[in-house]
Amino acid sequence: MKAMSKQPLHRVSRLPLRVMRCVTLALLLPLVQSAWGDKEQPTRLDVTVHPEGAQVFVDGKLRGAAPCQLFDLAPGEHLLHVTAASCKPADEFVRLDPGGYVQKTFSLAPEKGLILIKTTPSGADVKYNGVSLGATPLLVTTLPSGQTHVFDLALNGYQTRRIDVMPEGRTPVVREEDLALDSGTVDCKTDPPGATVLVNGIERGTTPVVLSHIPKGVAAITVKLAGYREETRELRLTPGERQTLALALKALPARLNVVSSPEQARVFLDDDYQGKTPVTLTSVVPGTHKLRVELPGHAPVTRTVTIANGAEETEEFKMASVLGRLEISTKPAGAKIVLDGKAVGSTKPQGGDAPRSQILTIENVPAGEHAVLVHLNGYQDVSRKITVKANGTEQAFFTLARIFTPDTEIETIRGVYRGVFVKKDFFGAITLEMSPGVEQTFKAEDIRKMKTLEK
Repeated sequence: MKAMSKQPLHRVSRLPLRVMRCVTLALLLPLVQSAWGDKEQPTRLDVTVHPEGAQVFVDGKLRGAAPCQLFDLAPGEHLLHVTAASCKPADEFVRLDPGGYVQKTFSLAPEKGLILIKTTPSGADVKYNGVSLGATPLLVTTLPSGQTHVFDLALNGYQTRRIDVMPEGRTPVVREEDLALDSGTVDCKTDPPGATVLVNGIERGTTPVVLSHIPKGVAAITVKLAGYREETRELRLTPGERQTLALALKALPARLNVVSSPEQARVFLDDDYQGKTPVTLTSVVPGTHKLRVELPGHAPVTRTVTIANGAEETEEFKMASVLGRLEISTKPAGAKIVLDGKAVGSTKPQGGDAPRSQILTIENVPAGEHAVLVHLNGYQDVSRKITVKANGTEQAFFTLARIFTPDTEIETIRGVYRGVFVKKDFFGAITLEMSPGVEQTFKAEDIRKMKTLEK
């Protein structure tokens, strides 16, 4: 028995040291885990709020003013509620894990107040920081509560009043203000009557008119009447003062616009030259006038016009042409046409084998006799006198005589040839007109030399 009891001890003592350490840790680990599991790990919650000083509630209980740090909250979900004066409160759920750290930041939006502004009389312009918000009675819903706001109340004829209002939360604040008169009176009349009257740019009636509620100080009074000069006067009034303003209006001259087709017609008003169309005649004396327009190649037009005081009228003239037309064609085409020493164009071919050109039309030819010269290189010039009638069309046909002048010389193995150059083909062959209407072609291999003759 003794031998048997010693044998196991001998085997244990001979185990390696690292194995014995592992066995020891395995026996102790459950004990350590049990000790930590019986105690909750601490949590932390930091709350920051803008603006500072906001009250922080956790699960309905006040926990202090922001910024604050909370270390005693149990793991799990909690409801945060933050609130500050004149701000919209904020709510949020937060979850805390064992041993966790959570940081929350809130920015509370300012709460808008309710301000009702009334004035006697109503219709006063309400301005905030120089910006108009509307006319009284006015409900203002866009300004933060908990702050003092300054408003200016202005109404024409009354003293401007400044008020301070501080709304609290969403409880409406009502301000009723009686505006004090700050105006005078003006009796306004004009000669002639019926003029429109404006006070500081605002229409107030037609003369004769009594202008009440004129603001104290300098007031600009403007009168307008069609056909008369606009008049403006500045009056300085004190509250309760009454003044009289009488104005003799000055008549405006009339304006006359003269246009014509075609333009550049000469304009005469009562036989006095005024310029060329289009033209605007200013300072025209109202009444009846004789208006005449003239344009070379067109019939003059005379008209009687009546224009009222200060009016603006437009007179249009359709000028009737008294010019003629000249139609010219030539054989052959391509001839240059000179009319009275001035080139007016060239005739164009009709196409195909047509020997005669297209018709060249020359418009607006003054009535009477004209010299026509037709020129085409290689042909004799032709000149002729042609008479054109007013509003008529004159036709003329010119046949040109050919001038045969050799311009090219070709030397071949058979001799030297001279003629008018016609063409050169793809293979280098040259065609010359040897005499009027007679052509000859020279092969490239036969040509020794070719030169252009001086004219």
